[in-house]
Amino acid sequence: MLLSYEEFKERVMNEFIDYLPEKYSDCKLELHQVPKLNEVLTGIAIKPKKPCKSFIAPTFYMERLYAQYEESGSFEQTMAEQAVYLEESIKFIPKNILSLDFSKVKEKIVFQVINTAENIEMIAKCPHRNFEDLSVVYRAITGITSNGVSGFLITNDIASAEGLTEEELYECAYKNTRKLFPFKSERIEVMMRRLMRKWGADETEIKEAFPGYTKTPEKERIYVVTNRHDFFGANALLYNDVIGEIAEKIGTDCYILPSSVHDLIVLSADTYLKESKLANIVKTTNSESVRHSERLSDSVYLFSLSSRNISRAAIEEDVS
Repeated sequence: MLLSYEEFKERVMNEFIDYLPEKYSDCKLELHQVPKLNEVLTGIAIKPKKPCKSFIAPTFYMERLYAQYEESGSFEQTMAEQAVYLEESIKFIPKNILSLDFSKVKEKIVFQVINTAENIEMIAKCPHRNFEDLSVVYRAITGITSNGVSGFLITNDIASAEGLTEEELYECAYKNTRKLFPFKSERIEVMMRRLMRKWGADETEIKEAFPGYTKTPEKERIYVVTNRHDFFGANALLYNDVIGEIAEKIGTDCYILPSSVHDLIVLSADTYLKESKLANIVKTTNSESVRHSERLSDSVYLFSLSSRNISRAAIEEDVS
């Protein structure tokens, strides 16, 4: 019989240190709440029993650990696997992390657009600004590899220690975000054709799936916007010229559908106003196809070709 979450948490706090190498024998576990994107997790930090100024506290998360336990059904196996993972992870912590030169980090500060209502605790802890139903926070990127992107959130404490105002962070991020994560856009059919090839489809199958897509009128074309690393591509909402280039091709105002924090869908407001139940499409896609941690918003946004501004669209949600 599986332990309840509370029973599991108690055993972790009492026993996990025993699964670690001898060098951790003088350490203890501490719990703290950690605001993550669209959720707040219970962090488990490993710290020395005697304070040590140069110690980096490895942290993992109780909720994710419990999910692993539910899958394996074995407390001992879960603890052993987490102990191995922890040791391997520590090897990749930069040796100079404690002497980080923040003057260089400023060149790595980027935007992160998040849902305001889902991230109230995170927003309260860091410099930010509002954008419709979203908030703009800031992250410092420490690494970009084929395995992913690493970095840390700029909190109020960090900004205060470095004497950075929100306006200065915004200026840094505006320059750095598109430099480190260049935006790209392509028609949705092009993206799907590429994915089909990746999944092993032959050219005949691909042609049959998208017959005559090159002849589609501009006003009926749908574009996907992300960036070169497919990471937080929805930051394009903060760059009117990125969406503006697509709107100029289409020739009309455009609706922007946030398919996740990583990408946006852009389509003609004239063509799809009556034919698509856009608000329902976004909401359904979020609830059924997008991981909670990657959802941006259930809203639809509008790019105005005349004003070049992006705002939340006044689309009534279809309830039929």
